[in-house]
Amino acid sequence: MEDNSLLTFYDISSPFGTFSDKATRKFDDGSDFYTLPILEETISGKVIGDSFDIANYAEDRWPNRGGSLFPPNSTRTGLDYKSPAQDTAFFAPLTSNKGSKNEEYAKFNMHVDATFSSLIVLVAQYLPFNPKTAEAAKALFIQRAHLKSWDDLTIQGDARHQLLMAFNESLTSLAALFKVHEDGPYLEGSEANYADLIVGGWLNMFSVTMPKDEWNEFKTWHDGVFGRLHETLQKNYFECK
Repeated sequence: MEDNSLLTFYDISSPFGTFSDKATRKFDDGSDFYTLPILEETISGKVIGDSFDIANYAEDRWPNRGGSLFPPNSTRTGLDYKSPAQDTAFFAPLTSNKGSKNEEYAKFNMHVDATFSSLIVLVAQYLPFNPKTAEAAKALFIQRAHLKSWDDLTIQGDARHQLLMAFNESLTSLAALFKVHEDGPYLEGSEANYADLIVGGWLNMFSVTMPKDEWNEFKTWHDGVFGRLHETLQKNYFECK
């Protein structure tokens, strides 16, 4: 089923009331955390509400369409990555998908999420909320993050400069993995797999939420590995045909 209906930030849980009662994650208070996208099989009615599970489903359902997300001949480059922020406590604890199919990629996913989530404060103030519902969305965001006001997410001046430097440093070990195969730009060289798309998803988000000058600087960090990865993924995979 394909549904392109627009949802407000605080209504993301609504579709699940129709399709499924199962949330894919929990908030730190134990309440359900629903996420998008979701996938529903029209014939069976089966609902999949986690991006990693959707990737596994797509690999099984269409194994010969446009390459493999989880190539059997993979060198596993980078899948043992450990985030410098792996012990950070998040208001929406990250999903480990322990015991799942292609678990190595699930672990990589969790560690990449930790690295980027730990400094999401850099772009939170620039999230493109719907102007008609922005205040309600911000209020929910503040509540979930246990903050006093939206101003707590507004970082400028020297404090922002220090955070950008910390962000650059935190990406050092991840960037090194994209230099293992010199032909690049992917972890395994010229062929992308799901691990590249995990990083690419975060790069895509930061490309539209970071101030333009900061994003242009970001693309030069670590010999430009993330800039090249982003541009190549945008060219080859951003639009599915």
